[in-house]
Amino acid sequence: MREKSSFKPYQHPSGGWGSVRSLGDILAREGVLASGGLALTRQNKVDGFQCVSCAWVKPAQPLPFEVCENGAKATAWEITAHRCTPEFFAKHTVTELLEWDDYHLEQAGRLTHPMRYDAATDKYVAVGWGHAIGEIGRALRAIEDRRSVVFYSSGRCSNEASYLYGLFARAYGNNNLPDSSNMCHETTSVALPESIGVPVGTVALDDFTKTDCIFFFGQNPGSNSPRMLHGLQSASERGVPIIVYNPLRERGLERFTNPQSPREMLSGHQTRIASQYNQVRAGGDLAALTGICRAVLDLDDEARSRGQVSVLDDAFIIEHTLGFETFIAWLRQQDWDELERQSGLPRAAMEASASVYARAKAVIAVYGMGLTQHRAGVETVQMVANLLLMRGNIGRAGAGICPVRGHSNVQGQRTVGITEKPAPGGAVRI
Repeated sequence: MREKSSFKPYQHPSGGWGSVRSLGDILAREGVLASGGLALTRQNKVDGFQCVSCAWVKPAQPLPFEVCENGAKATAWEITAHRCTPEFFAKHTVTELLEWDDYHLEQAGRLTHPMRYDAATDKYVAVGWGHAIGEIGRALRAIEDRRSVVFYSSGRCSNEASYLYGLFARAYGNNNLPDSSNMCHETTSVALPESIGVPVGTVALDDFTKTDCIFFFGQNPGSNSPRMLHGLQSASERGVPIIVYNPLRERGLERFTNPQSPREMLSGHQTRIASQYNQVRAGGDLAALTGICRAVLDLDDEARSRGQVSVLDDAFIIEHTLGFETFIAWLRQQDWDELERQSGLPRAAMEASASVYARAKAVIAVYGMGLTQHRAGVETVQMVANLLLMRGNIGRAGAGICPVRGHSNVQGQRTVGITEKPAPGGAVRI
């Protein structure tokens, strides 16, 4: 089932009335206009539930509707009134369903029964829960090498379900428990412990109220974590420079109208988000980050030659870093022409970013899967850390590194033992 798509330019800011209309359309389409609206009042609240759409956290002081368009869509899919019954599968073969797009498959609704593929008819047929669980058990028992079985999990699982899943895998006989983080942010889990000693971000929501400069690399909050736009709007209104490196021009990083502000909705007010928008070449972030670090070093050389205060945080570097001289020597060897070619940006753009960075006292660097999902992901994440370490922007109020993960409970899963690399003395076979 494929329909012809049509596209037209969208000239409005992110959010605004378009977001409100879309939210209503989503709830109506899933048949949960009333119950869905009630559920959204509890979404991302301290006494409510965490959205499964993204990993952006629940704030201590939430908005009345602490939800975005993507979050409303995810919740509507979870509580949809549509049901996909055995009668649906009786009408459609698997070969036919393979031609359907994701949207129409989703619109078929939630499954009401366990289903099993019947090769003779090329259809799914309903089976009982006891039959389904028994078949899974028999298949697992029949495998001689239990180390060959993988128990994959998603960050959408709760801590309780994840804990039981981990016990199940280890009772079966292995620790093969990869999860969605292996696909989206394993580079973070490798890079950050080597660079700063922890595998997670170092900032809290409160840091966004104290920062005086924000960098974005490969993360589109308007698409991936729209609730972050509220914090970015506040920062922009305080005059905080927001410097973006992204191949595409993301409307949410250009300008934003808060759909929960009556004043903005009635007046058509728009807030500028990005103060610098650099359309880096796809895969060119490592070169761009190297260029910024090199430009910061050049500014430090210039300041020292004039007898001015150094740009680098010498005291922090001496006390908290290792290998700094090796890193500086490597930076000096980098060729600007090559950095421009690989990043797709002019030298002046990277120097402009470095100039703003050098003047800021507390800098947050936000990044997403645009940095992590390629073969140089580890090195790129570590270069973000290097940039922050050059001026002591780790462990300081309003500063730090902020990886935005794709699922809301990835860290929770790791905490309760969902990992294919358990620490010694940690998760083992029971």
